[in-house]
Amino acid sequence: MGDNTAQVPMTYYVALILTLMLSPIMALIVGIRELFHRSKEHDIKGEVAVITGAARGLGREIAIALAKRGCHIAVLDILEDASKETAKYLSEAFKIKAKPYKVDVSNHDELIDFHRSVIQDFGDVTILINNAGLLSLADSNPLDFEEIQKIITVNFTSHLWMNQLFLPRMKELNRGHIMAISSLSALVTAPFVQIYAPTKSAVTAYMASLRADMKSGKYGIKVTTIMPTFLNTNQQVNEFISFTGYDKWMPPIDGAGVAQQAVQAMLQGLEEITLPRIASFIFKLHGLYPTWLRDGIQGLLGAKVQVVELRNKLASQN
Repeated sequence: MGDNTAQVPMTYYVALILTLMLSPIMALIVGIRELFHRSKEHDIKGEVAVITGAARGLGREIAIALAKRGCHIAVLDILEDASKETAKYLSEAFKIKAKPYKVDVSNHDELIDFHRSVIQDFGDVTILINNAGLLSLADSNPLDFEEIQKIITVNFTSHLWMNQLFLPRMKELNRGHIMAISSLSALVTAPFVQIYAPTKSAVTAYMASLRADMKSGKYGIKVTTIMPTFLNTNQQVNEFISFTGYDKWMPPIDGAGVAQQAVQAMLQGLEEITLPRIASFIFKLHGLYPTWLRDGIQGLLGAKVQVVELRNKLASQN
């Protein structure tokens, strides 16, 4: 039996050489495609969408963007009053069917009950937006176990649960859209999001795997991952970037604009986008740097305050 120890590194060198040789050609092909190929939006009038965390913020803005296109909306959120207000607004403003559902996405039993109810109320669901999330500041200092588990369940595990509930019927219909709201923090390192950022990285990796599964099975189900930077729809985020000084070089972007671009990307069949779009290119270039240089850049641009101090400042504002 031969020894592969010398052959394994060689395959990486060959891959590197081929990548470097083909990169200019691939860049040209991508550029031409972007210039001349503009996918049309899939018509979703009369379709049914489920949106988690839809009562306010980005979830509400996504619901509005879909309702404008004639899509019926199931407004799922733990905030009961805000859910009712959003559903009422959608129904009256856009003449579509919208209904609120008070559900905790970290409770699997509640999701099962919701799945049963929404099918009875609306029929087949062909658009699923996993948007609900918890933002938490955390470094390497100990954090309450239940808080850690809650963040992981809401930000990541709930995506698995929701998709496993609604995907089987989409496969039977051989059509549908699944969109996940991840975050730019899945790509960019920061010392104070040691729980939040990994959950978003998990979402991005999971959606890539799901997308590959749908393609290999030749299903007509589109899978889209959105990775936005800070949004102005969250007051806590606005206060955070103000305290840390991030607003000077990474100001929050408009939530309604993000929702519009996210929905447009989904309906055009795009697979992964960062918002702003240029962030994807910056991240790819950043990945070429050695670790010590990436960490040095992060040290220069990162927040100069401690997590405990940040938490206390944010708490004093509430």
